[in-house]
Amino acid sequence: MDRGFISIDNGRVVVTPAADGTVWMSKHQIADLFGCFVAKVVSNIPIILKSGVLDEGMVCRFHRYRDGGGVELYNLEMITALAFRIGTRNANIFRRWLMERAMHPERKFGIMSPITLLVPMRENRLLPN
Repeated sequence: MDRGFISIDNGRVVVTPAADGTVWMSKHQIADLFGCFVAKVVSNIPIILKSGVLDEGMVCRFHRYRDGGGVELYNLEMITALAFRIGTRNANIFRRWLMERAMHPERKFGIMSPITLLVPMRENRLLPN
């Protein structure tokens, strides 16, 4: 299953969607993305779902492997909601990337191509606005 991916490296967000234009990530991948413990992701998912803001049937799916194992996956909507609940440096970079896209809709962000935002940094800290 082609799931796409999101990565953050040195303040740079790179989103490479799957062939169908979506991104689906596991709890462990989201924790790696935001630089937090998996428990932080796991504890926030039910809170987001309980709020009713997102529909579990739309943002969660279970992928079964041929060997019988499986993994629960979450789409970009859930990843975005988690970014606003997790207070790590990478979650902040991701939120700023989202805002950049929202505030500049005139820019053409090709959905099938990687998307990047460079965030200025000094001594491993974000610069103030």
